[in-house]
Amino acid sequence: MPKKYHIHPKAAPLDLEYLFKFRIVRGENCINCGKCTKVCIYEAHKRRKEDPRRMADPNTVVCRNCFRCIQECPRGALEKSIGKDFSDAGGAFWKPDILLSLWKQAEDGKVPVSGAGYRGPFTGTGFDSMWTDMSEIVRPTRDGIHGREYINTSVDLGRRLNHLVFDADGTLVSKVPDTVDLPIPILFESLADDMSPNVRVALLKAAAEIGTCVIMPAADITPEFAEYSDSIIPCVAPAEVNKYRTAIGKARLVAIEHSDSLMSNLSQVEEEIRRISHALTIIRVPAEKDVEEIVTRLAHSGAGIIHIVADYCGRELNGAAEPDRRLLKDIIRAVHLRLVEHKIRDEVTLIASGGIAMAEHVPKAMLCGADLTAIDIPLMIALGARLNEKTEKQLIFPEELGRIPVPIMTQRMVNLMGAWHSQILEVMGAMGIREARRLRGESGRAIFFEEVDRDTFGRLFKKNREAVGK
Repeated sequence: MPKKYHIHPKAAPLDLEYLFKFRIVRGENCINCGKCTKVCIYEAHKRRKEDPRRMADPNTVVCRNCFRCIQECPRGALEKSIGKDFSDAGGAFWKPDILLSLWKQAEDGKVPVSGAGYRGPFTGTGFDSMWTDMSEIVRPTRDGIHGREYINTSVDLGRRLNHLVFDADGTLVSKVPDTVDLPIPILFESLADDMSPNVRVALLKAAAEIGTCVIMPAADITPEFAEYSDSIIPCVAPAEVNKYRTAIGKARLVAIEHSDSLMSNLSQVEEEIRRISHALTIIRVPAEKDVEEIVTRLAHSGAGIIHIVADYCGRELNGAAEPDRRLLKDIIRAVHLRLVEHKIRDEVTLIASGGIAMAEHVPKAMLCGADLTAIDIPLMIALGARLNEKTEKQLIFPEELGRIPVPIMTQRMVNLMGAWHSQILEVMGAMGIREARRLRGESGRAIFFEEVDRDTFGRLFKKNREAVGK
C-alpha cells in the first residue's frame, strides 16, 4: 500500500484586520464583574492589562456566536449585532460567511466549526442544491481524517485507452498513453489580475509542497521560477507555442486556450508541443452555451485533457439571460453525459473551474462528472483579499500584502488545502468511497434537489402551475 498523503498545516496568523461577523458592544452599565471571561471559551472577553479591575473591549474577531456572554451578563451590558463590513462584503455567490471561513481555515488548517452549529444551506442554487450520500457515516470503523483507513485522493491527468490489444503471443500491442499523477484533485490557477511577484512565488511554493500545479500565463513565467518548473502549467494561445518554448520545454503539462481554429489543427499544435517537450496538453474551453458540443468534438479529435472554465461564480459564459444561465454543476453533468452518450467518457480527463469556493464543491463537482477541479479566488482570500461582487469580480488585496513574508503566505495556502483535504476525506469516508477516481460521475451517490422536487411535488402541483400560467 502506498504511503498516505498528508498535508502538514502549521499556525500562520496574519497581522491584518479582516472581516469579523459579529460586533459586540460593552455598555456603560458594565460592573466589571468578569462573568463574561469565565463563560466565553473563545476568549472574546478579557480584563485590561494596564488595569485588571476593568474589562477590555470585546475581541469580536474570535466570537463564534454562542451567545453565552449575552445570556450570562448579570446587568445585560453586552449587545451583539452583525458587523457592517461583514454584511457589505462578497455578494450573492461569494457570501461573507464563505470569505470568513476560508480566512479562518488558512490560519491553522483546521476544519471550520461554529459555536452555533451548522446553519445550512440545505437548499439553494448550484452545488447548494446537491446532497451527498452519507450512509456510511454510521459505520463504527469510519474515521475519515483519523488515519485508520486508507483513502486515496490522487487523480490521473491524460488520455486513456478504452480497451487493450494483445497479439497472438499475448504481448501488449496497445501504446499506453502517458499520464500525470496528482495526490489531490485540485489545481491552482494564477489570477489574471496584477499579482505581485511575492504572491506568485508563494503560490508556486504552496503548489510544490502539496504536490499540485499552477496554471499560469506563459508571459508571467520568469527565470526566477525555474526551480518550480514541475509545478507550473504554462498557458498559451495556439499561435504562441514557439514563442514560449523555454517554459513549455520544462513543463509536465501545457494549457492551450481554445479557439475556433484549434479544432482543425489540434494535432499540429500537439505535435509542435511534442517537438519541444514531453508535456501533456490541456485544452481550456470556456463554459459557453455549446460547450458540450465543443468538448465532444475535441475528445473525438484526440484531446486527452479538457478544462471547462466557468465564470468566477460558476456560471455559464456568454449564455442566456441571468436567470437561465447554467451553473457549473449542470454544465459538468451535461458534458459528462454527452461524452458517455458518445462512449468516449473514459478516454478523457475533465477539469472544472469557476465558482469552486468551498471544500465540499470539489467532491460534488467530481460526482457531477469532473475528474478534478481548479481554484484561484480561495487562495487569494487566504492571503487577506476581499471580494466585492457589486463590481464584476473586484478582488481587493490588503495594502500590507507586500510586506508579508513569502513563507507565511505559502503556509496559509498550504493550511487552506490541508483543511480542504480533511473535508474531502470526511465526505469520501462518509460515502464509503476509498478512491477519489471513483467519485467521477457517481451521481447515483448524490441527491439533486431539483430532481427530488420534480419527482415528489411536480405531479401534485402541475395542474395548479398550468392554471396560474393561463
